[in-house]
Amino acid sequence: MKPAKLTTVTLEQSADVARLRDVAMTLTTVLNFGAFERTRTVTAVVELGRNAIEHGQKGRATFSLTEVNGKSALGLLVTDQGRGIPEESLAPDGPPTSSTGMGLGLRGVQRIATRFDVDTGHEGTRIDATFLPAAGLPASPQLVDQAEGALTELRAKDPTAALSEKNRELTEGIADRDLLMQELHHRTGNNLALIVALIRMSKSQAEQDETQQVLTELEVRVGSLAKAHELMQRGTDAGQVDLAEMLDEVAKNSERAFSGGALTANIEVSCATLQLDSKFAIDIGLIIGELITNAFKYAFVGRDRGLIRVEVTGDPTRGIALLVSDNGVGLPPDAERPERSNSLGWRMIRTLTFQHDANLTVDGADGLRVHIKFPPRS
Repeated sequence: MKPAKLTTVTLEQSADVARLRDVAMTLTTVLNFGAFERTRTVTAVVELGRNAIEHGQKGRATFSLTEVNGKSALGLLVTDQGRGIPEESLAPDGPPTSSTGMGLGLRGVQRIATRFDVDTGHEGTRIDATFLPAAGLPASPQLVDQAEGALTELRAKDPTAALSEKNRELTEGIADRDLLMQELHHRTGNNLALIVALIRMSKSQAEQDETQQVLTELEVRVGSLAKAHELMQRGTDAGQVDLAEMLDEVAKNSERAFSGGALTANIEVSCATLQLDSKFAIDIGLIIGELITNAFKYAFVGRDRGLIRVEVTGDPTRGIALLVSDNGVGLPPDAERPERSNSLGWRMIRTLTFQHDANLTVDGADGLRVHIKFPPRS
């Protein structure tokens, strides 16, 4: 019979030791431990749990049903995040390894357990122990069902403790997920930053104006994505981005990308602190980056100075409005409507706007004004 995981008890506070004791008592009863064996085994389990709390700061005890020589046995895996157990504490004649409780210590637990393995280091400690009763029951799937049924009854007797345990498991799962997402954003952001550096290097070596123009636009696009991942990695919620901080960086990145020519254009950003879903914030950043790029390319023909304004108003519950405007030449009456342009930039703007069911309008009478209204988000 393969080892079957039964339940896990989180070890953070003294109340968890009581929960650990109840689980150990329940399972040793199911496995037909004798009275003296049950007392010794439960004492050993409690000792391991208390040590994990006192010395490991935080731990976890996982019970399983396993077998030794065809007989059912209780498996216990205790892990913690402490600094490890000193070598002398594991030696047969070393100092005591328990400061409170019954003074059983790790060596006492080792004498009780049928199998006792310790893996310890600066990253934490992992203790894998097996307890076999003298008159062990034959290993069988039915015994697993009995153990799970007994644990269900135990939870029913103390639903508050069971709910608390589930809530902590959920909290740990969310924390692990957020940590994983932050690491993902960190790695992705670093890779994108490297790509931006390579683009800038290639742009500085490009001889054709058209090549430099294409690389500049690419620098703005990739730079916006890199900043978004940086903000997601730094934020407390990996799924949220501060739109104001992101747009400030988009503006700075655009000014940097288009600097060095005859044109000097300033970008003013007006956006209150606004936490948005990362996908939504990235799409807004890409839209504004494309509109800023278009302004640099077409708004200030024949001029050496210009001004671009980015304004964001509203919030997700009421709807968000974007306005990107410039004091450039505007649109001649017979000019092709930019929102119908087949350029890559305007195709991106139209696609992202459509995905969010937003309304886009363009006014070219006095400079160019692009207004995008996003509907409220549930």
